[in-house]
Amino acid sequence: MCTVAGAEVSGFNGEGLPADESWLYLPSGLALDPDGRLCIADFNNQRVRCLAGGTLVTVAGTGIHEYSTPGVPMVQTPFDNPIEAQWHDGRLTVLPAHESRVVREDAMGNLEIIAGTGDEGYTGDGGPAVDATFAQPCGFTWGNDGSLWIADTLNGALRRVDEAGIVSTVVSGLAGVQRVRPGEGDHVIVTDTYAGRVLDVSPEGDVTVLGEGFELPWSATLAWDGAIYVTSSGENRIFRLVDGEVELVAGTGEAGFSGDGGPATEARFSWPADTLLLDDGTLVVADMQNGRVRTIGGVATP
Repeated sequence: MCTVAGAEVSGFNGEGLPADESWLYLPSGLALDPDGRLCIADFNNQRVRCLAGGTLVTVAGTGIHEYSTPGVPMVQTPFDNPIEAQWHDGRLTVLPAHESRVVREDAMGNLEIIAGTGDEGYTGDGGPAVDATFAQPCGFTWGNDGSLWIADTLNGALRRVDEAGIVSTVVSGLAGVQRVRPGEGDHVIVTDTYAGRVLDVSPEGDVTVLGEGFELPWSATLAWDGAIYVTSSGENRIFRLVDGEVELVAGTGEAGFSGDGGPATEARFSWPADTLLLDDGTLVVADMQNGRVRTIGGVATP
């Protein structure tokens, strides 16, 4: 175990400091930018920040807690709690959860809205995604077929925006769906959080249970090694799911912060919210309530 970003204090203490001296405030999502830099959705700091030369650099957000502003560069807009960020076709996409909409960088580098009106609700299926309403969605992903999938959390729905920009509900009646990530082919992997399940979902709405019995799983990410890494956030553990078999990767189950420099299974976390497996087999963990991003070496063999 090793901490690569974040410190004991939750908050924001400026730019240009070493990453392990820089404060984070509920880091909730992880991604790689087009240059391969590790980037963090810094939820309560209203920013997306990337590791560059050992320091944290803000690439989106001003730190102001307001609705985002269309038509301005991504580094000049406020956000209302960015919970997840990803790059697609070289452009940054951000989900500010409390805006109930998805925004991205346009061809000129300015912010544009691609789904959601900003009002909270459940409308718009069959029409343009920009005219639809969502209820505090907490996850999104770009599918392998170019579609945008949205975990419409408070509506308990998984919704999909096709390449023409039309939104539809693929699955409803989920128990607090939290995150959605690419699966095999054009399928996606979903955390049905309050039901403790990890699901495989097709564009046609066919659902297969891949694993269950987790405690408030927030994210489930299919990595290049063929395993799905599940943050069982309610029990402060991370598991590896392969063909229905579950293996503990990290966490004692007790909330807290400890274990850097030692075995990951003996470390303590406080609401691990996301993972990312790097090409060298290192697993990165967003240790959300500890305000840190941590790494576990040797989880997979390249």
